[in-house]
Amino acid sequence: MSSRRTLILIAAVVVGVISAFLVFNYVNSADDRARANAREVDILKVQSDIQKGLSGREAVQQGKIVHAKIPAEFRPQTAITDESIIADKVAVANYTTGQILVDGMFADAIDNQITFAGRVSDQCGAVDPATNKPEQCVAVTVSVDQVHGVAGVIVPGDLVNLMVIPDAYNCKSGDNGKPLHDSADQQVVTNPDGAGQPGVPNNGGVTICNPARVLYQAVKVLFVDKTAVPQPGEVTSTGTNTATPNGQAQTSVNTGLITLEVPAKASQLIASVSPDKIYLTLLPQNYTPEALPKLDGFPALLPGEDPTQLTPYGPSGIQNEK
Repeated sequence: MSSRRTLILIAAVVVGVISAFLVFNYVNSADDRARANAREVDILKVQSDIQKGLSGREAVQQGKIVHAKIPAEFRPQTAITDESIIADKVAVANYTTGQILVDGMFADAIDNQITFAGRVSDQCGAVDPATNKPEQCVAVTVSVDQVHGVAGVIVPGDLVNLMVIPDAYNCKSGDNGKPLHDSADQQVVTNPDGAGQPGVPNNGGVTICNPARVLYQAVKVLFVDKTAVPQPGEVTSTGTNTATPNGQAQTSVNTGLITLEVPAKASQLIASVSPDKIYLTLLPQNYTPEALPKLDGFPALLPGEDPTQLTPYGPSGIQNEK
């Protein structure tokens, strides 16, 4: 009886081993069948990092772009499979290893036929009610020194506020033009004697002789000297910052010539201001234009003397952290 039980136990073990083996083989063969049934397609991928401005031909020759295969379901609709399509084009950005090439990653290099005028937008202002079309833009240049032009750090594509310092007579007498203060170039005068001059109080106080005013806010810088915002396909000296109109590399030297892109009506007003009366302020990327009231030319106290102000950021001081 015990031998019969032993045989049954051995048979059960054998059947279990055979069943496990068959299941294992079935699962493996199922994976193989799935892989065999998955259709693979050809793509071009970035084999090693590509720098902006590198031509497609050079990228292929240097082994930075290679053919590869991926499952059809993962292929982008705009994938590039023919390397000749990008041979005469250049990378419009920096690309990292593993990226799949798609349309738009390489663009035609800017040729010598492009003009400065081609960079000026024909639609950049508010909609004109008469024509129901956006105002057309023009380029207008102002000349500023390093003090008036934010130390020369402005680059194409920046946004700036345009301040002007209008001629005023708050600190001069009306008869002979003599200043009300001993120093002829004094801009802030304490306890002036207005001597009956328009707008100047006779009872003393503080007078800001020529208060600056904001002419325009958030004005786009189109060129700095002859250097422009780079466009797709342009080759630049740094690969990221500036380019000449024909796409050739150029070292930018800021001589103080700042060209602004503005509607034609705005250019007329800007041109009416003497260059030595213009001040530029550089804006952060998230700047929101808000109306700034006219500066009080006769404040009772200067901000640093006023306990409600004290600093440019309020009595608590600067709050932002970077």
